Amino acid sequence: CVACHTVNAADPLKGPFLGNVAKIFPRRELAEAILDPNKSIAQGFATHQFTLKNGAGLVGFVTREGADTITIRDIAGQQQEIRVSEIARRGTLPMSLMPPGLLTSFNVRDFASLLDYLQSLADAAK
Repeated sequence: CVACHTVNAADPLKGPFLGNVAKIFPRRELAEAILDPNKSIAQGFATHQFTLKNGAGLVGFVTREGADTITIRDIAGQQQEIRVSEIARRGTLPMSLMPPGLLTSFNVRDFASLLDYLQSLADAAK
């Protein structure tokens, strides 16, 4: 999870912040979001795909959009500014950057422990 998410509010964002996610979502919804990440994509975390005029492709979350530049953040937390004049094509992907099937090696106890951990983060933030 830490490859794409942060749990400490002081850390730079990558994907959705998990430090308080258990305060926002009931356990059942949180479990569903982990098991089926494409079912509902958190606001601000739609996956945008850009093809530049030089043929390069970029994928990430739009964090700032101005008349001349767009800033995106990739899943590793790296920010990149794109000049609007360099964009050949832009689209929004219908899927999350979080791939489905991440928990295929987890058993029920492991999954319950993950949910307990996320709850403990929210409880510690009280």
